[in-house]
Amino acid sequence: MGNRDLQAYDVDLSADQRRDLVAWLTDTIDQGIQARSVSERKLEYWHRLYEQALTRQARNQPWADAADLTSFLATEKVDALRARIMRTVFVEPVFTVEGWGAAAAKAPLVEEFHQWQLEAEGLQRYLSRVIHLSLIEPFAVLEVYEDTEERKSRKQMRVAIQLDPMTSSPMMGPDGEPMLVSGPDGRFIEAMDDLAPSAEVVVDSTERVRNGPAYRVIPYRDFLILPAWAGDRTDIWGYAKRFVRTVGQLQERAEAGVYDPKAVEAMGTHETAESTQTDLAGRTQLTGQNWDPQTTPKDLWEVLFLRDFGTGDGRRWYVATIGKDERVLLRLQHDDIGGSRYIPFTPFPRPDRAIEGYSFVGHKLITVVEEHSAWRNMLADRAALVVQTPLKRLDGALWDPEEQPWGPKAVIDVRSMDEVQAFSIPDFSSAAIEREAAVVSASERLAGINDVALGVRPQEGRTLGEVNLVAEQSFVRIEETIKNLQESLEEVAQVRHLIWKRTLAERPEGLPMPDGLLIGLEQRGVDMAGLVDDGKMTAQALDGTFRFKPRGSVETADVSKQRNDFVQFLGMIPQLMQTWPAIAQLIGANPAAARSVLEQALRLFRFPDRQAILGSNVQQAPMAMPPGMPPLPMLPGQPGVPGQAPPGPPPVPQGPPPPAAPF
Repeated sequence: MGNRDLQAYDVDLSADQRRDLVAWLTDTIDQGIQARSVSERKLEYWHRLYEQALTRQARNQPWADAADLTSFLATEKVDALRARIMRTVFVEPVFTVEGWGAAAAKAPLVEEFHQWQLEAEGLQRYLSRVIHLSLIEPFAVLEVYEDTEERKSRKQMRVAIQLDPMTSSPMMGPDGEPMLVSGPDGRFIEAMDDLAPSAEVVVDSTERVRNGPAYRVIPYRDFLILPAWAGDRTDIWGYAKRFVRTVGQLQERAEAGVYDPKAVEAMGTHETAESTQTDLAGRTQLTGQNWDPQTTPKDLWEVLFLRDFGTGDGRRWYVATIGKDERVLLRLQHDDIGGSRYIPFTPFPRPDRAIEGYSFVGHKLITVVEEHSAWRNMLADRAALVVQTPLKRLDGALWDPEEQPWGPKAVIDVRSMDEVQAFSIPDFSSAAIEREAAVVSASERLAGINDVALGVRPQEGRTLGEVNLVAEQSFVRIEETIKNLQESLEEVAQVRHLIWKRTLAERPEGLPMPDGLLIGLEQRGVDMAGLVDDGKMTAQALDGTFRFKPRGSVETADVSKQRNDFVQFLGMIPQLMQTWPAIAQLIGANPAAARSVLEQALRLFRFPDRQAILGSNVQQAPMAMPPGMPPLPMLPGQPGVPGQAPPGPPPVPQGPPPPAAPF
């Protein structure tokens, strides 16, 4: 059986079993690469269209230095759609949390905690990248993983000195120096008593500088689903990710026990076939150079798969790292998350593929982008001919353009006026401009993003009602794209929550929370007793069954419509109070309801300094009714409100008191 001394292996496999496993994974990866619907050559072309890079090949140019104007439609539509998605999705809070059973009381705390942490993690930057990539490629993947990095730092600390229990005098070591107090892990313990004997020492301590979730955006070319023919997510049993490590990095991980040292040695120091051409960033690697063995890149695959190895654990998730070209197994471990940490983002899903979709650029806009590029180049070429009209010169004419260059104020010598003539080029600009405008209009139909949604002034004269109607329908098409990403965002939240539970479980002392966050929870009416210990977040507070729902993805993308709905809601409240007086009592006696309404108003009307209103620790006063609103009805036993006449004597209760009105 396998050597259990190797930390890189969690499963005992013989050498033959490891070879069979690597062969099976390698063959499956090769089949997945061959089954891709889009080649890497097409992906590169689609990215060039978005970048408006040069796409006109030399054989398509009528002359040297001819126009090479790539259409701006791909850039315009992708940027507009990405901005609309990010504005709708990344609101505050990004996720609303619902709890079941006993976890319902923790839901506000969990919601505020994750909102605080995802801002510190920089999730917005990664979401913007993965959404941008998913609009150009068939899909993009956001990997959520636990990244804990430890670094050594040197600091000075006051360490307690060990005392003799009999004489209470300092104990001396073999070197004649006082013996310092250390813990079970060998680390020195800092002296807490100022009067106790201590010594100032300089120690090298290992500190955790980053923990919790981390993110990585994986493009289409570096990710596979297994098997390749999977048409539904229930058919998927694995995921494969390609990445690059240098020989030096592999050796460091082998020394740390992450990879098998023998397997790393078998990888060699030569360059792999794929790394000699391009790396993951698309940079060309030059072959034939004198490579430093420590910096030689190695192409690796990390495979997350579901399998039963016959160890009695049944089918469970494993993670393996292999060198596909060398057919070497570097590690095989149990997956500690118990599911996929790879979340695909597919704005336009295909019905015949599990997670693959249609490219916004390569499938939806490709024809209009190429046609628009052709007409732009055609118009520019014709304009160049008109501005710089070619000349006809009679053979043997007196004029020599080398001696008498053509230009302003130039005088040329001819024997006859017919010796030099300009070509007659018919004007074609008006027809080309009309055709180019028609192509731009066609792109609006395909993308569902018109001038209003783009934030530019419409070229056509329309009434306000027409503009609002067109904008509303444009937002409807954008909302469908956002709904397709909602499930992916929910998976991101669930994996983040699981990683934070594991992270806080390793920190029994808890994670200190900002005072503003705690104050906000208290103002929302959350009972912090038993949830937070001394202002610190613990793993116990995250225990329970929670559902994370992206807040922005369940709302309309039209902020103006949200404002109108909110104003209509406020206008309906007085009428509702007159119809049902008990509602007035619930609203007037509930500061959390007033805070929630105010927070929604500040968000919809884009108030810049929300902290000045919502973040202060001010005692909540009873809500004052606006002019014209009927006074709140007084309930039995309620004290009078200042400025109002005291109520009459309460009626004599008959039997048990009625139950309180539910909120």
